[in-house]
Amino acid sequence: MVKATETGIKSRSARLPWLDGHPPHLPCVASDIAPDVLLPGDPGRVDMVMEQLSNAVLHGQKREFRAATGMTAHGRPVTVCSTGIGGPSTEIATVELSMLGAERAIRIGGMGALLPGMPLGSLLIVESATGHSGTRHVYSPGSSDEHASPDIVAALVQAATILQVPFRVGRICTTDSYYLGQGRPIRLGDETHETDRIDYARAQNIAGFEMETEALFAVGNRIGIQVGAVLAVHGNRVTDQWLEDYEPAQKRLIAVACKALDLLNQTVVPGSEHG
Repeated sequence: MVKATETGIKSRSARLPWLDGHPPHLPCVASDIAPDVLLPGDPGRVDMVMEQLSNAVLHGQKREFRAATGMTAHGRPVTVCSTGIGGPSTEIATVELSMLGAERAIRIGGMGALLPGMPLGSLLIVESATGHSGTRHVYSPGSSDEHASPDIVAALVQAATILQVPFRVGRICTTDSYYLGQGRPIRLGDETHETDRIDYARAQNIAGFEMETEALFAVGNRIGIQVGAVLAVHGNRVTDQWLEDYEPAQKRLIAVACKALDLLNQTVVPGSEHG
């Protein structure tokens, strides 16, 4: 993996369009980035993460990529960077963050549950992701699942347990399609079309649909950073319920992810807040 220290060029090239340590997409440089990174999809949720960090500094926004860095309750630096929707933009964020020094990345996002026993607002800690999205095929051709780093899964489970947040551990299906690819109806000419994706996914022991995790796992595993994901249920496709007020679930996601990072780092910084 090329590092930002190797991109101090004074003019861009098409092969590697960095300029003086600045990536072509992210609004930050290496000195802005912590080793631990949280990855929401929505740029608007970066500010929500900042509210739960101390001394948070916004680095800026370019396109769908909004980035900031602050401190967890235990005084550990963490960067948050939005990925936008889908595998291609997730790949860009993951690769450029790694080149800037990120060593561990946890996706914090939403999903559509496929199990009736997963209530709105509950969490899924992702153990593996399938779906064969386009980005995954570039980094990891084949038919097997992409897996989260076991240490991150264990830390997320411990964090959710400590914080008493309802969760389960399971398998997610990442799709490149929000509508037909997730069994939603669309109009084609004069007819309404739907697919049987929900029945197929449930038969494969898949807990839900989303659009980024498989790409994160494939890219992270290939370039050598630790990866994980914790997702909140914002809709249940079996009960056909939809979560209108997503903010409380998002705050639980952030709290669990930050607690997991503190557990992974273990040592508390002297003088920091304990919690």
